[in-house]
Amino acid sequence: MINTTVLSDNDLMVALGKGDDDGLTELVRRYQGPLVGYLTGIVNDAERARDLSQETFMRVFRHATRYRTHSRFTTWLYHIARNVARDELRTRQRRPKFCSSEQSMERAETGAPQIDEQLARKELVLAALDRLSERDRKLVVLRDVESRSYEEIAGLLDMRLGTVKSGLSRARQRFAQHFAAVS
Repeated sequence: MINTTVLSDNDLMVALGKGDDDGLTELVRRYQGPLVGYLTGIVNDAERARDLSQETFMRVFRHATRYRTHSRFTTWLYHIARNVARDELRTRQRRPKFCSSEQSMERAETGAPQIDEQLARKELVLAALDRLSERDRKLVVLRDVESRSYEEIAGLLDMRLGTVKSGLSRARQRFAQHFAAVS
């Protein structure tokens, strides 16, 4: 058995495409937390976001043989997650909405454009994150998406506390530059 924790995302996907299910287990371990956070932001329901993250990983599993290693795994993963979330939102729009007041009815009717705006903004954030180095992306995601403490991040990334703080500051600056460039 191969030690999957040392393999890159691309290597894990190649292994998964060849039938090694341990690759999927490691990818779920690496990305389930951030993915649930991303999906929660889209569907505004943490429990449903957990279900949608499972659906996303099922699609990764089913389509592993189609994965192309020349692109980043995270880009592909979040593209799948975005499609799963859009399917969920379309299903919600087809369900009848019961509102107790005119104001609630107006909010229900105007929800689709707001959802599209939220998705577009999240896509810009993902595009900016994708342009960061792996180290910068990990720092930003661990602190700003997963709300980890500086001490936790230092332990997870095997860094000194001061290095985490200064590195995060620089990573946020680079993120802001990339975000401005893509928006």
